[in-house]
Amino acid sequence: MNPITTAASLLRDLPAPVRRTIYTVLALIGAVLAGLVAVGVDTIGSLTVDRMLQVYAYLSPLMGVVAVANVTPGEGDELPLVDFDEDSDLSSFEPVGDESDVFAGATT
Repeated sequence: MNPITTAASLLRDLPAPVRRTIYTVLALIGAVLAGLVAVGVDTIGSLTVDRMLQVYAYLSPLMGVVAVANVTPGEGDELPLVDFDEDSDLSSFEPVGDESDVFAGATT
């Protein structure tokens, strides 16, 4: 297992509202930091915005892991279309344009 799968499986054990809260908090922190940069704020108290962005850069990949935990089916969940095997019927398919118009440059 890779680290993302391991972390996602650990996060999947948390209740869904907790996972949503983690994701929302990280997204809001990122939005606030982006807003601070956009308006030109350099420091907040004794912290610099650059230092806060560096810390956020280490934490932001957690958003992806939480997203994976939120959308990946857990154990016991069945994928509904795993056994879906149906032939496609293309008998009514008709091209929209003239083939010579589309491939005119390739045939000459």
